[in-house]
Amino acid sequence: MTALHDASSSARLHRLHLRAVEPGRHATLQQIDRRRSRREQVERLHLFAAMRARPPVFAYWSAAIVHGLPLLNPPPATIHVVAVGPAESAAHGIVTHRRMAGVAPVRTQGLIATPVAETVAALAGRTSFVEGVVLADHALHAGAFGDRVPLATCAGLVDAAGALTDPEERRRALAVARFADGRAESPLESVSRATMALAGAPPPELQLRVQDLFGVTDRLDFCWPELGIAGEADGAEKLQHPALRRFPDVRRALAARAERDRWIESAGLRVVRWRWATGRRVDLMREFLIREGITLDPQTRLAELGLGPERAP
Repeated sequence: MTALHDASSSARLHRLHLRAVEPGRHATLQQIDRRRSRREQVERLHLFAAMRARPPVFAYWSAAIVHGLPLLNPPPATIHVVAVGPAESAAHGIVTHRRMAGVAPVRTQGLIATPVAETVAALAGRTSFVEGVVLADHALHAGAFGDRVPLATCAGLVDAAGALTDPEERRRALAVARFADGRAESPLESVSRATMALAGAPPPELQLRVQDLFGVTDRLDFCWPELGIAGEADGAEKLQHPALRRFPDVRRALAARAERDRWIESAGLRVVRWRWATGRRVDLMREFLIREGITLDPQTRLAELGLGPERAP
């Protein structure tokens, strides 16, 4: 009898801890905090759209998920859509935003969303400079060999940023749009370039081709030729873990990287590397650049970016 009573109490307790996190799906409190995969996020938006009387137009973070744009931080749990009327509102986990005049939504992955340029501009205006650069660089990226159709153009990003009505959001979005560069080949490269700029580093040359005496060429993530420094954003942090170095594939990858560094140094450049922990933080990037002998001038760089020292993100 006691066992049955305990089982019944446990079942009631489990039901009390269930929460409706989206139409048709429930999760425990522990599951609510787990980070969804990109596929799960898209499925969630499909489910939401199917429950609506009219197809919703997704905006902001939700539109970024629809377009497959990289997000530096996890998106908010709320779903963001374009309002049918003129007013913005937020209720029951749904945030509605005013429709931008003259902007026609687009359909992708079976969902309707604000266009990529407008999505990037909207998020750049409401997030940090670094987050905005990650989005904008990805939108402009044409692939390492020009094998990818960019999702937006530089002019399109600038126009979309200039159309924002809030002055502060417009200023931030324009700074991102003018700084964006499609040559960045990974979010870490975008993040690093943004934190370098905020730290006051001189603009590096991107994807610079170097050649040895035998005509072999390679490209560098970043380079300051006048300083004799080549910078590499090292995203393969797992290769550094001591427990993994015993595996042949990891040893070969580390040996190949060391050989590449020697090759670059033979071309007269000193190679410096950093990881995500340094790349995404302005203070750590500042310390790193100073340690490597790169002179910083944050006041000048912030002015060039259109971000005053007192207003920098």
